[in-house]
Parts: sequence; structure tokens; C-alpha cells
Amino acid sequence: MSTEAVDFDLNRLEKGRSLWQDAFSRLKKNTLAMGGLVFLLLLIVLAVLTPWIAPYSYEEQNLMLGATPPSAEHWFGTDIFGRDQLTRILYGSRISLMVGFIATAVALCIGVTWGTIAGYIGGRVDALMMRFVDILYALPFTIFIILLTVVFGRSMLLLFLAIGAVEWLTMARIVRGQVMAIKHQEFIEAAVAMGMSRPRIMFKHVAPNVLGPIIIYTTLTIPSVILLESFLSFLGLGIQAPQSSWGSLISYGVETMEEYPWLLIFPALTLSMTLFALNFLGDGLRDALDPRVSKD
Repeated sequence: MSTEAVDFDLNRLEKGRSLWQDAFSRLKKNTLAMGGLVFLLLLIVLAVLTPWIAPYSYEEQNLMLGATPPSAEHWFGTDIFGRDQLTRILYGSRISLMVGFIATAVALCIGVTWGTIAGYIGGRVDALMMRFVDILYALPFTIFIILLTVVFGRSMLLLFLAIGAVEWLTMARIVRGQVMAIKHQEFIEAAVAMGMSRPRIMFKHVAPNVLGPIIIYTTLTIPSVILLESFLSFLGLGIQAPQSSWGSLISYGVETMEEYPWLLIFPALTLSMTLFALNFLGDGLRDALDPRVSKD
């Protein structure tokens, strides 16, 4: 066979796809997951551009206007101080999403590090580290966060750290289980035979190979963090005035729902749609990254 014929046959062969390309191909076929992804990207863009696209200033009040129902001028109505509700929801999205992503990042860093060390080293170190996790699991998380905010004061940074500090436990358990499943595979044993140090093996070879479950659980942690912040704001322990998050807006809406129901409906609807989108995306990523799913 001539060289030209061989080159022609090779060009006709289908190019192989990586695991991530194959997973993304399956994800694109999941309508709910892609819809959730598009909604989240749009929400993030709106949150970033809020200072430029908000119809009114955040501090602007019109006491003469008072609470008015949705209209052409105020799409989501106004509160009793005459503040535009759409503007407050847009600004609230910045805080709620910031809490969700930053607190999840804190939980991710602690949980992945803790689970990787415990799962790879094993033995007494693993037993001691996981018993500490069990003790923290026994504590009521919400009361723990309330105590932190009461003792150290109410600040946005403390809120991020406090929520992240209690959301890493499940991540640590998931990562530990995945690490224990792969730490005796051939590529890990080869790295040990080459004389690599434990920290290098753990964080260069072990942790990257459990990235799939980490990504999946991260997308499911973000909505739980946003919901926890909303609950704390609802109790008056979260974001303080004049700033607002979706939780504080919902808390205010509950107090006035009989007279001004739109003050509850719109922030609650926004929060619900965001939580649905994150859960749809998380379920889609779980299915896309599942190695048991057959290729089409």
C-alpha cells in the first residue's frame, strides 16, 4: 500500500475524544442541565453588570410613592420606602451568589485537602481525622454559625468563612472515599516507585483523578450554601441593612406579605429558580461524568 493511501485511511479515522470532551457531549444532550447552565450564566452576568443596568440607584427612596404593585415603571413593584424591588433583587443577587461561590470555595479547599490526606495516608491518621469530622457532624451547624456571628460580630467576610467552615465535612468524606478507591492503582504505585514525595503524589496524581465527584458535589453545595445564608438572613443574622440578599428580602417580604405580596413573591421566585438551576446542573454533571453511562 502506498504512503498516500495510508495517509488517506488515517485521515478517515475518527479522532478520539478525551473523558472531558465525552462528558461535555453527554451534558449538552441534557436539556434541563443546559437550561440551568444558561440561567446561571445569565444571572452571573446580570449580577456583575448590576451597577450599570439597574433601573434605579440602590439607595434611592421615594417615601411619597411608598409600596406600589408591579407596573411599567417598576416591574417588580416598590417597598414601603419607595425603593425599586427589581434593583434590590439585582443587588441582592451579587451578595447571595458571592456567598454561594466564596463559601463553597472555602469548603472545597478544606474538604479536598482533609479528605485527600486522610484517604491516602490511612491508618491511625485517617481514623483520627475522620473521628474529628464525626464530632463536627454531631454539632448543630446552624447554631454553630449563629454562635460565631454573635461572638465575632456580623460581617460579610465572617459569614463566608463561617458557612464554608461547616460545609466541608461531606466534601471531605466524599474525597476520602474516592482516594481510598484509587490509591492502590498502578499509576499511583508507579509514582511511589519513582520516589515521589507523599504531598506530590497526593496533590498532583491522586486529587486530580477524583476531580469528577468534586465538581459534581460542588454544584450541589452552592445551592445549599445560598439557602443557608438566606435562612440566616431570614433570622436576622446574615446580611445587615442597608445591604440586602435574597434571604433578607424574603424575610422582609414575609412580614408584609398580606398587604404587599409582591415583596415576597419576586425574591422567593428568584431564589427558587436559582436553586433549581444549580440542582439541574449538578444532576446533569453527575450523569455526564458517570463512567457507567455508555457512549452513544
